[in-house]
Order: sequence, then structure tokens, then C-alpha cells
Amino acid sequence: MAAPQDVRDWAARAWPGHDWSRARLAHGAFHRIAVLEQTVVARVAFGADAIERTDREVRTLHVVADLGLPVTTPCPLGEIVRLDGAAGILTTFVPGAASDAPWPGVREPLAALLDSLRRIAPGDAGLPGARAWCGGPHWPRIVAEFLAPRLPTAVAAEAVALTERVVAVEAGVPPVFVHGDFGMHNLLWSDAWVTGMIDFDHAAWADPAIDVAPLIGQFGAAQVAEIVEPEVLDRAMHHRATLSLQVAAAAQLAGDAELRDFALGNFTRRLADGTSHDPGGARPRD
Repeated sequence: MAAPQDVRDWAARAWPGHDWSRARLAHGAFHRIAVLEQTVVARVAFGADAIERTDREVRTLHVVADLGLPVTTPCPLGEIVRLDGAAGILTTFVPGAASDAPWPGVREPLAALLDSLRRIAPGDAGLPGARAWCGGPHWPRIVAEFLAPRLPTAVAAEAVALTERVVAVEAGVPPVFVHGDFGMHNLLWSDAWVTGMIDFDHAAWADPAIDVAPLIGQFGAAQVAEIVEPEVLDRAMHHRATLSLQVAAAAQLAGDAELRDFALGNFTRRLADGTSHDPGGARPRD
């Protein structure tokens, strides 16, 4: 289904006990979000797989809450609401503010948080494996069968090759907890430190380099190299080269042709510009 035109109205029907008229609105690729400051947050998922994704997100948030992370995370409140083909949940509000500080101001807090995440090895907690949000183990097939045919021949071949390379380089890497979308837009700060994380719908037990890839996109590989080992940086660059293909695959699953084609356009442009692995044009050693 299409995204709800007015998420405040959707939330008012789903949770009438709150005054959604004063909510602050935000959105992701597959969510509409209404935030009641210091109170609750409504996350409304849409698309062909909205209910499945929301159910996975709720399970994930419960697991994350028990991992002992050094930051505040959202907790689900109540049951999933299904309305007009969309699915929504309420979560607790996570305090903190976004940061637009340059790299020197965020380097140490990011390094400390990544180190904390890498120390969390899989136990009995039921998180999915890598890229469950965009097909999981079926992601390479989705790229090859549904996305590559929409690309020029040479670009399609590179898309398949880069996808296969990601699977190869992460093979055998001991899985740890990864947020899955570890960008500045999902980190909340207070007193120059990360105190909260949000949007765990990509969380998994997986290669820690997955959480480095978005930082490369924002700050560049040369700066991120200051806080991670060379082999992790190399794998992260491989992951970064396929981020647009991951979004395109998720859009394919959700039935969102517009987002799928937009993501494929991003992939094609980065490939042409030589910025697939790093905005500065750097490439992994292997």
C-alpha cells in the first residue's frame, strides 16, 4: 500500500488516548513516524510486507532491550495495530539530540560505541541474520533476478559481482550485534556523547563492518580508518558499495517501484562516479 497521507490521523485512530495533533513528524524509507516529545513515538510501516516487518521490529526491540547496551533504546508499548493495510507500533521516547559535529568532535564517542557493540556476541537472543530487512540470504537472488534486469548490462554485471563480494568477505567473520543502519541520523547525543539509538529495524547478528559502512558514506574512509582495523574498513567499503542495492531489494519486497528505481539510480550514479566504495573514491585493498 501507499504511505498514509496523514500519519497523525492514522495514529489518532490507532491510539486515541494521545493528542497526535501536536506530534512532530518524521519518516524513513518504509515508515512514517509521529513523535510526541518526552512521551511516545508512533512508527507506521507501509508496503506489501508491512505487517511482517513490524512484527520483526517488535521482536528485535524486545531483544535489544535485554542486551545491556550503553545507550537508551526504544521499547515497544502494547500490541501491533493493523489499520488500512498499514501496521504500527508505539514505542517509548528516546531523549537526546542529533549531532552535526565534524569528525573530530564525534570520532571518540563513535569509536567507543562501536567497540561496545562488537563485544556483544550472539547468545540465545532471537535477532535475525544479516540483511533480513532486504531479503536476508535471498538478497543476492533478488539482486540478480529482479534488480539487475532493470540496469544496463555492464552496471547489472557489477551489481551482481559487488553483491557476491559482500557475501564472500563476510563469510567466516564472527557475528556480533550490529545496529544495521549506524548513521548519525539514528544516534542521539547529550553532552558530546551518544546516549540513545533509534530505528533498529535492520539490527542483526552479523559482520561488525556493517555498522562502519554508513560512517564511510558520511565521513569518508580516510577518517573512519582512524577508529577501525584495516580489515574491518575494507569489508565496510564492500558493504557500502551495495547499500543502494539493499534499499532497492527492500523496496522490491515492499512493492515500492518508485523507491526501488530511485535506489538503482543512486547505485548507477555512484558506479559511474567511482564513489561506490567511498565518497572520496578510495577502494578496499582486496
